Amino acid sequence: MKRLYFFITLLIFFIQAFLTTALAEFEPVKVMSLHYDNASSLVYITTQNNNVEKLDNPIKFVRLSEPNRIYFNIDNAVLIGEKQQLIFEKSHIKEIRLAQFETTPTNIVRAVITFDEAFDTSKIKILNIDGNIIVKTSNLNISNDYFNVIYTDNPQFQPYLNIVVNSQFIQKLAIPAQGITKAPESVMDDIQRAFENSLTEKTDENIHTSTVSVDLSSNLKLRTKYFINKYLSKNNGLLISGLGQLTSMPVFYLSEPTRAVIDLPNTYLARDIRNKEIQISQDGTCDDVAKIGQFDQNTARIVINSNKAKNYLPVLSHDSQSLFIIDSEKLDHKALATNIANINKAFVRRIDSRTNELILSFSSPIVHSILRTDNSLNIFLFNVQSYNEQDIIKTLHDTYYSRFTLSLLPQIGVKGALEINKTDNVKIEQSIDAKALKITITKGLQDSILTQKPAKRGATKGKIVIDAGHGGSDYGAIREGINEKDITLDITQRIEAILRSKGYKVSLVRSDDTFVSLEDRVAFSEEEKPEVFISVHVNSSVSNDPSGIETHWYHDYSKNLAEIIHKHLIKQIPSSKDRGLFKSKFYVINHTTVPAVLCEIGFLSNPDERNELITENRKQRTAKAIADGIIEYLRGKK
Repeated sequence: MKRLYFFITLLIFFIQAFLTTALAEFEPVKVMSLHYDNASSLVYITTQNNNVEKLDNPIKFVRLSEPNRIYFNIDNAVLIGEKQQLIFEKSHIKEIRLAQFETTPTNIVRAVITFDEAFDTSKIKILNIDGNIIVKTSNLNISNDYFNVIYTDNPQFQPYLNIVVNSQFIQKLAIPAQGITKAPESVMDDIQRAFENSLTEKTDENIHTSTVSVDLSSNLKLRTKYFINKYLSKNNGLLISGLGQLTSMPVFYLSEPTRAVIDLPNTYLARDIRNKEIQISQDGTCDDVAKIGQFDQNTARIVINSNKAKNYLPVLSHDSQSLFIIDSEKLDHKALATNIANINKAFVRRIDSRTNELILSFSSPIVHSILRTDNSLNIFLFNVQSYNEQDIIKTLHDTYYSRFTLSLLPQIGVKGALEINKTDNVKIEQSIDAKALKITITKGLQDSILTQKPAKRGATKGKIVIDAGHGGSDYGAIREGINEKDITLDITQRIEAILRSKGYKVSLVRSDDTFVSLEDRVAFSEEEKPEVFISVHVNSSVSNDPSGIETHWYHDYSKNLAEIIHKHLIKQIPSSKDRGLFKSKFYVINHTTVPAVLCEIGFLSNPDERNELITENRKQRTAKAIADGIIEYLRGKK
């Protein structure tokens, strides 16, 4: 009997080993990034998974015409993120592009190289080296690069991120890859909220339950850029993971009780993990707890309750898929990454008179944390071991980043620090292979200007600036195919028409469906020198219940304008709830130096109010109320 048991155990072991090997054979290759090394004239297609080693070497390609191009396929492969391309100037090769050519069950990533008619394709060599594909070319002049935003002070809503459907993603979302299955209502709701155009609901008459059918032949479109579906208490910290592209905002702190707060813009949170109290310490050594909630339609909020809230750091994984939040005093740097990286080089570029960027390149993917304060930017590179200080100093000398300093951290790691102003805007991007960081800083208005009274700046009499919220790639709130950006543009154009008919001078921040950054909206107003600035928005909530009108102001000299406009809005639209006036630190009404008001004219998330907001009557009455309020305010100044 013992001998039989031994043989059965041995057989099970061999079967498990066989299945592990077999599954590894079929695991899709993750195609990570497309990168050009100007120094050696090599294009790298980086991958994860050794299956790519089975490709021919050199790799064979197919030539096509009209346009002139060649292509080769990477079989059983999934492209991480969206399609990528390198565009070249003044060279025979025009473009190199990576895209998901087919999805499950075949999973093919295709690389396409486009060139002019005179180019000799025999000069292209495509090699497979250590599981990465290298394209050898002549010198090329690259005109673009590929980075994803991982940190921003001022997020703009980006509504969609294409995600290639494959069995791994489907399994993560609790839907088996076979296609149709019974699913809990909560899972169905989350999938329907997070994804669009790929799910159809069917009813099985025999079992009288709803089922979800997943079309594996198409791509899923993530409503927001990141979908959180998992959390884990690990190594005295909180690990949050999901699908898509993670971006974070500055950590801020609250008191009574002391809390650290991190907002993730363009993020949707699975319902089954919302608002649960999470004990961070696994061994009970501390009482720190965390909660993750859906702060608004497009923002997830993480709150850490701790007496040492200011010790907590958000650590971003090299693939931008997860965030590890931990007390810095308990952080084990060596546990964050298995690889060691060095800083290869730095590069500084001046974009315009206010904007400068710094690119740091690394020998391996990095794991890091970003901490922004009013007066400094700190970047902790936890697995970076060394850097050439003289090279860095020489590169940064006599540039905006000459004050950027590097210092070694305890254990292992490097800290980068830069003194900045409170009003500066910071955006940090990471290359898809996590081997480069791009730090972009736009100089803000000085505090002395921000606190300046409007009477000191020579406003143009009778001039009004009207700002239609959102625009272009920034849709604002979205419900049932109705976009906030379209409603705000329509109403601001109506306000303009009313005011011009009364003899006032009006400038629109945007007069069509274009994207305008928050900084550019403020800069436009400062250049126009109006007497007042009005920004029009439509409100939204996770719940369908809230409705009504809000009017927001920030500086004391804007309060009277807000009170007058709000009075007219409530009078003109008595059917809508009066939600009151708010002192709010919205960017455009905080940074403009004239009386400025932001009007939230109703809730797009409330079905009844949404149906009313899109009517001609409601839009015209809203425009008239705001225009009448502006006119009363300006006449009262005389």
